[in-house]
Amino acid sequence: MRKIIYFVTASLDGYIARPDGAIDWLVQAEGYEDFGFSQFLQSIDTVVQGRHTYEQVLSLGPYPYAEKQNFVFSRKLMQCQHAQIVRQPVSEFIRWVRSQPGKDVWLVGGGQLAASFLHAGAIDEVKVFTQPILLGHGIPLVAHIGRDTRLKVKNSQQFQQGLVQIDYEVVKKNGW
Repeated sequence: MRKIIYFVTASLDGYIARPDGAIDWLVQAEGYEDFGFSQFLQSIDTVVQGRHTYEQVLSLGPYPYAEKQNFVFSRKLMQCQHAQIVRQPVSEFIRWVRSQPGKDVWLVGGGQLAASFLHAGAIDEVKVFTQPILLGHGIPLVAHIGRDTRLKVKNSQQFQQGLVQIDYEVVKKNGW
């Protein structure tokens, strides 16, 4: 079965962006170090994101995931150049995407969409790159879920620039 992986970068205090969506605080790799990102991209063939994340990605230059199947959850967008718009409930989309053949699915963000996926019990793994910064406020890694979600550490790694990657498995309860 295809796994749904929330792979995201966050500040030490748990924010994925400033309140206005800015990500200017992200540590940039000096020279060429992709932190295992290329290997991760090879393991997925589907990208899922919310509208704000999609628009942020578009603002950074050419769309980087054009070779993947892309979905954007949005109530406002009428069309997307690079993605299929999803308006159905998260639970229906999850059933459908898991029934499709293919590699794993990358849930890019944002925090509200991640919370919806967690609430539905759909996220299998959470991979967090923690940046060495405290933002104090911003868009949280996960918006209010409404219940506990247990995680089990699978792997951790520290990089020269001060980033720490921790990979978690979401501990599934009966009925998920």
